[in-house]
Amino acid sequence: MVLPPPNVTFPEVMNIISEIFTIVASGIAIYLFIFKRKSIATAIKLLLNYSSQITLSELRVKIDRLNDFNSAEPSEKIEIIYLLNEIIGQISGNKILKNEYSDLLKRLTLYTKQPEKLDEPRKRSITAELRERLRNLDIKDIDLLGG
Repeated sequence: MVLPPPNVTFPEVMNIISEIFTIVASGIAIYLFIFKRKSIATAIKLLLNYSSQITLSELRVKIDRLNDFNSAEPSEKIEIIYLLNEIIGQISGNKILKNEYSDLLKRLTLYTKQPEKLDEPRKRSITAELRERLRNLDIKDIDLLGG
């Protein structure tokens, strides 16, 4: 006796195929997690480092622009304050930089709230300090990746 084929619809077949693919993908994910954990961790570290490098390069551009303005000129001083506020916002938004630069953030905030205290020598000092701190932070990042 021959049985007639079961009435299987197209959506049911697609559902079975998708469940099989889900099981295979889960198996691959488990395999990668167990046997390739170090490679995945390294890839994540590289992505995080890339993100940090983008932030640092944006800060460098702002510092360069800051250096182009003269605080003795009233119209340029306004631009300096705007740039300092952008730098403060970017540093405050990054938890690593916020911790590293907490003392500098206080000084920058003081100058943005009381711009009359910001003269050209102080602006140049801030610019040089920011550049140097960014360089040192780059070196720390390189050391973390190597070790």
